[in-house]
Amino acid sequence: RQQILLGLLDSSERFHVSLCNPPFHASLDEAQRGSQRKWRALGKADPKRKLPVLNFGGQSQELWCEGGEIGFVTQLIQESAILPGQVVWFSTLVSKASNLPPIQSALKKAGALEVKVIEMGQGQKQSRFVAWTFLDKAQRTPH
Repeated sequence: RQQILLGLLDSSERFHVSLCNPPFHASLDEAQRGSQRKWRALGKADPKRKLPVLNFGGQSQELWCEGGEIGFVTQLIQESAILPGQVVWFSTLVSKASNLPPIQSALKKAGALEVKVIEMGQGQKQSRFVAWTFLDKAQRTPH
């Protein structure tokens, strides 16, 4: 598995926030089926086209990874726990509400001190993001 955060941040770097829009499919086939459903729902299915455009132009590594959204976000959480003082708030989008329980469990296991789930709605699409920190309030307050 490739690293997400480890090796990306220099040990002297500090950030207020890390934002992530994770790949949410577990395979290329799953990503293609999801794109086909989306195009059909928009009334734009092209019967002559053999392969669907992947989810409106995203690159394959942006759309799927082994383990899907839960696998990616769990790894992100594990890596964030190794870098607790370098980022005040880590965050990630979560496409499916059903993915929240395993993500919240991973955050508890990693020792996150505070976790926030923020629900969002764009038209008929419901989504959310999860934010977490390993720093207490005093450590998060600028001096």
